[in-house]
Amino acid sequence: MRTACLLALFALAQLPAGAESLAGAAARKITPKLDRPVYLAGFGNNRAATGVHDDLWARCLALRTTAAPVVICAVDLIGLFHDDVAMVRAAVPGATVIVAATHVHQGPDTMGQWGPKQTLSGLDEPYNSFVVAETAACARDAIARLQPVRMFPAAVTPPDVATYYDDTRPPVVHDPEILSLVFRDRRGRAVATLVNWNNHPEALGSRNTLITSDYVHYTRQTLEDAGFGTVVFVNGAIGGMQSPLGAKILDPETGQPAPKDSFRLAEIVGRYAARHVIESQKKVKSAAVDSLVYKETMAKFPVTNQGFLMAAKLGLFGGRKPMQEGGTTAPVGYLKLAWGGRPVVEAALVPGELYPELSVGGAVCDPNADFPDAPVEKPLKKMLSAPFRMLFGLANDEIGYILPKCQWDEKPPYTFGAARRWYGEVNSVGPDAAPVLAAAFESLLRP
Repeated sequence: MRTACLLALFALAQLPAGAESLAGAAARKITPKLDRPVYLAGFGNNRAATGVHDDLWARCLALRTTAAPVVICAVDLIGLFHDDVAMVRAAVPGATVIVAATHVHQGPDTMGQWGPKQTLSGLDEPYNSFVVAETAACARDAIARLQPVRMFPAAVTPPDVATYYDDTRPPVVHDPEILSLVFRDRRGRAVATLVNWNNHPEALGSRNTLITSDYVHYTRQTLEDAGFGTVVFVNGAIGGMQSPLGAKILDPETGQPAPKDSFRLAEIVGRYAARHVIESQKKVKSAAVDSLVYKETMAKFPVTNQGFLMAAKLGLFGGRKPMQEGGTTAPVGYLKLAWGGRPVVEAALVPGELYPELSVGGAVCDPNADFPDAPVEKPLKKMLSAPFRMLFGLANDEIGYILPKCQWDEKPPYTFGAARRWYGEVNSVGPDAAPVLAAAFESLLRP
């Protein structure tokens, strides 16, 4: 360990002033074995895997300036509770580790809600332990590969991006930017690429029983084949069904609508995101980074969702995510990459699926909502000042959907003339999640 630290310090001493920082990346497979039932998460109960289409991964990007490294890990899972993330962190001493789930709906149930029936957990404890161990090992691998790099940030909002997901609930709001950070060594070769986009990985739909990372597989594959190093994909504000399901997406090869719930649909969506990363990176200038800042606070979220409370009581979560004093705690985080004290890249880290209205704005308080006069929470990205603003969803925990309180609607009459209650509230801890989140995040931005 001492030798490694001395080598890192030597490398820092060789950096051209203000031009380079350190980055390293790694990937480890976390595909489950099918020697016992593997219940797929994200749709209904009792959807058991019948095979593997492509591998699931833990992928980590380590960054370092002069302080301890920050490691951004993404896992191809529906979500990981903070209890598991804490074990990953404990296994990577001396570093700050972030673990975000891509929220893929074609991987194992790591949270316990999608077992053989509603009252039986789908958790496989040996598999979760395997994920923890491999993610921690991946983080350590990424740290061991730290090397001098230059960062190339890019952001693009393609004019047709809204056709690649469907928002089933008014108001129709998207957080449409496709952001990327490419880290290149002194020869210009890409060491790693971080991609941040806001779209549910569920293009395969509920009938698929093959394990896959969905469209994310094709995004990473396309970029890696194009020489973008190890690709780490982090999802964003995907609450409110920002999803390929229901979207009218044309197949560029046939000019016809892509087959619904198909690997071809997943491929089209994934390659679309990759293509725009490639195009947006063509004329990008490097951005110097001389400091990394990560802050985190544990916020207390009130839980009124009777389904979540019952699931905890039945032990579906395997002892994770305890409900105490009418709520549960979850981490809220803030990441800053800066140069001379000025932020270059900032990211809000959210422990769930954030509605885009809480990321970029656009909330509409219909008078038929349950709390129509509730103050509208300030969107997280509008609290930031960096030229490149990211949002990491399902980061370090998963508490479900987080929607503006003034849009909360469990009781009739329903908003926007709906005949029945909206879906989001079914998978949310409760109406106060958004105010708690916004207050917690704002507290992290104070000096």
